[in-house]
Amino acid sequence: MIPAPRQPGDPTPRTAPFEHPAAPGWSDRQGVLLLRGIATALVHLGEVPNPGTFTLPYPAPVQQALDGVVLTCLLMRAQPPESVPQLVEWCANLPIDNLAFPVPVGLAPPGSFLLDPTTRQPTQICHELALGGIDPTAQQVGRQAMADAAEICRDDDSPDTYLAFRELLVNRPVLTGRELATLPNEGTGLDLLTAPLRALYIPAAASYRAPDTTVYTACGHCRALLHPTVDRGLVCERDACRVLGEVERGREYRPDDNDGGTHQLVRPIRQWVSGPGIMEQGLAARLRKLGAVVQLWPSYGTYGLHVLLPGGQSWAVEVKDWSSATLLAGSARPPIPDPPYDRCFWAVPRVRLQADARYRRSFREHGTGPTSRLELVGIEELVRAARREPTAASDCRSPSGRPLPPEGLF
Repeated sequence: MIPAPRQPGDPTPRTAPFEHPAAPGWSDRQGVLLLRGIATALVHLGEVPNPGTFTLPYPAPVQQALDGVVLTCLLMRAQPPESVPQLVEWCANLPIDNLAFPVPVGLAPPGSFLLDPTTRQPTQICHELALGGIDPTAQQVGRQAMADAAEICRDDDSPDTYLAFRELLVNRPVLTGRELATLPNEGTGLDLLTAPLRALYIPAAASYRAPDTTVYTACGHCRALLHPTVDRGLVCERDACRVLGEVERGREYRPDDNDGGTHQLVRPIRQWVSGPGIMEQGLAARLRKLGAVVQLWPSYGTYGLHVLLPGGQSWAVEVKDWSSATLLAGSARPPIPDPPYDRCFWAVPRVRLQADARYRRSFREHGTGPTSRLELVGIEELVRAARREPTAASDCRSPSGRPLPPEGLF
C-alpha cells in the first residue's frame, strides 16, 4: 500500500459532489498537467519496496504534486489536503471527475479513482496518467529493458528467443529467485537476456502480503500477485480480472531462503505487456481457428499480431488495454510495416468499451497522429471481421525502414 498513512487529526476528505467555481484562465491543459503530477507522485510512492521502512523526505515529484494541489485548491476556493497522507486519502476517496479542479470531459471513465479505495494502490488509469509525468523508476527500467531485449535478440538473429521472452512475461509474471536464476538453463535461449530479465523481475514488495501472513498469492487468471485490501481480502490489480467476479486464488509463494524469495515483473510491464499479451494469445488462438496464419510479436515486437487471413489479406493487430481513450489516442500511429500489412487495428477489450460509452468518440477526437489509418475496434468486432474474411485492403502502410523498438508497449 502507499506509504502515507493517515495521521491523527487529519480531517476526513470531502466526498460530496460540488460545482467547480469559475476559475479565470483555467484551461483543460492545466487540469491534465496537475492530474499527471498527482498520478506521478502516487506511482513514486507505490514503488517504495517496503512501506514500513519509508522515511522522509518525500521524493521531489511527491512534494511538487502536493504544492500544486494546495495552490490550485486555494485558487478554486476549495479545501486542500494539508499533507501527503491527506493527499493519499483524497485520491482514494474522490473520483477523478469530482476532484477540486476541473479536468477535461472524457479524460477518464466516469467514477475512476487514482488510488484503488480497497488497496490504496495506484490504479491502471493512474499509471496511464503518470506516463506523461516525470518517469518513475520502474517505468524507465521497463522501457529500457524491453528495448535491450529486442536489440540483443535482433543482433543475434534469434527470433525464437524473443518469442520465448515475450511468452515468459505473459505466462510467468511471478518467479521465485531460484526460477529466475535457472531460466537460462531451460533451453529457450534466454541466457542471452539475463541482464534484461534481472532488471524486469524485482523482489516483490511486502505490501503484496497481508499483515498477518508471509505468503504471496497469485491471481488464478493472470498469475500476477493479488493485493491485500483494507478489509483483509485479496483483489487483482487488473480491471479485466476484476470484472470476472469473485477473486480466483492461484499459486502461493512462501518466502524461503532455498527459493531465493519471490520476484515479480515491474508494474509497467505487467500493465502494458503481460496483461495485453494474455489477450493477444487468446485472440491469436481464435483467429487460427478461423483459418488465419498468426504470428505473435513479429520482427522482435514491431506490433502484437501479424494475421494472414485465408482470403490473402494481412492485418497488423495490437491489443490495447487502456482505461482512457483520450490518453491512448495521444500515441496513436500505425506501426512500422515489418512484416507488411493491409489493415492495422488497435483492439480493446470489452470492459473498456462498457466502462466508458464515449471511448470511441474520445479516441477519434483526441488523436494527434494519422489515426484515420489506424482502426480502433473491440476484440469481438475484430473476430467477427476476420470471420467475414474482408478482401478489400485499405491503405494503411507507412514508410519502410529498420524496425523501431517495440512501439506498442507503453
